[in-house]
Amino acid sequence: MYKTTNNNPISPVAIRTELFSRRSFGFIVEHNGRKHFKQEEALRILTDGEHTEFLYGGAAGGAKSWTGCTWLAFMCLTYPGTKWFIGRESLKRLRESTLLTFFKVCAHYGINRNKDFRYNGQDHYIQFANGSRIDLLDLRYLPSDPLYERYGSTEYTGGWIEEGGEVNFGAYDTLKTRVGRHLNDRYGILPKLFISCNPKKNWMYAAFYKPAKEGVLPPHRIYLPCLVQENPFIESSYISQLQSASDKVKKERLLRGNWEYDDSPNALCTYDAIAAIFTNDLAHRTGVKYITADVARFGSDKARILVWDGYVVIEQLCFDISRTTQIQEAITALRLKHNVPRYRTIADEDGVGGGVVDNCRITGFTNNARPIGGENYHNLQTQCGYRLAEHINASRIAIEAQVSTEERENLITELQQLQAWDTDSDGKLKLKPKEQIKADIGHSPDWRDVLLMRCYFDFADMEIPHCLDKGYFGL
Repeated sequence: MYKTTNNNPISPVAIRTELFSRRSFGFIVEHNGRKHFKQEEALRILTDGEHTEFLYGGAAGGAKSWTGCTWLAFMCLTYPGTKWFIGRESLKRLRESTLLTFFKVCAHYGINRNKDFRYNGQDHYIQFANGSRIDLLDLRYLPSDPLYERYGSTEYTGGWIEEGGEVNFGAYDTLKTRVGRHLNDRYGILPKLFISCNPKKNWMYAAFYKPAKEGVLPPHRIYLPCLVQENPFIESSYISQLQSASDKVKKERLLRGNWEYDDSPNALCTYDAIAAIFTNDLAHRTGVKYITADVARFGSDKARILVWDGYVVIEQLCFDISRTTQIQEAITALRLKHNVPRYRTIADEDGVGGGVVDNCRITGFTNNARPIGGENYHNLQTQCGYRLAEHINASRIAIEAQVSTEERENLITELQQLQAWDTDSDGKLKLKPKEQIKADIGHSPDWRDVLLMRCYFDFADMEIPHCLDKGYFGL
């Protein structure tokens, strides 16, 4: 036991807290002659005066949870009276996993439960003897609270979103506005939102990984990858288990930290099949051409038009926020350029798209219309979405039109959102709803919509196309 000059003992916890406050993290990252360099870098970012949003991980076994629990425990001890949170999609899993790790961390560093802190299991918070507190938050998406207003009035010094791949964009978007509001100025603490994760193509991909990869990440954000091989304290058997996994997606994500693979068991298309549409030489032009158009509506910021030869996209146009007259003119120009008749030209008929359909006298696509032929789908959009997935997996679709690198990545991300959804509710096949996709990836799936409309013509001969029913013939 260390002693001060007046012979009073200094506890090991006080010594470690002082070391932490000086950003001397050796007692955390070093053990038996080995050092976790990535963990040390993570702790430096968590205590720096530069970054306010920090994404850490991108693979399994990097000591993400241990790092988060250690950071919060010692921030609470270092700065009395501060207020923090740990949030996860399910409070039950937070209590059964993350909270247990927190208790292990405290025991390891001599932070005594019921002396240095107490856990309130009824209201779900950890109260430190010095007045600091950590709230445990349930970050489930609730249809009754889509904007997470239940946390809109809370004030935190900082906080941690655990397993960000499970968490809705709205939770992240709300909680980042709630940090930096409790004793930050008094202690000179920068607001910190820490996010730990395994790879997931949701808002983390768009907000952190992709900009970091392209070198355009805003200065207040930072992404630090950490693979299992970079953790010197991991059990060797854990790495062997990941290496022996027969599931390619699991191995790519958890072992290699590959963000391009999505692990949803409901996915209708594989990542490899989706990525192959840009180099697919198995899809052939047939000479029969079609046009599909997704008209910007209900706050969407893009309108897309595709020209198809068979199932090969040969030309594409994209408009940012635009007038419907511009879209109508573009559709007409492309029809005349490629000699596409009205009945093989289709646009979504929902919202302002209805005006485009009527003015151009083309086929209308109504997402919530009944499926053609009475098949067991929730609606027409679902029927076409499932057929699109079949074509992608069978290598029957190709995109030969010029598409930027950014748009390719958006397209792949959106097609990975072609997922089955809530099938058991009434026995009908459903697609993941557009609002849920927006919440997960941060934007409307315009590519998905304009692609799946092409599949309408797979079924159109079963019923009279909308434009023919109205008497819209010829060019």
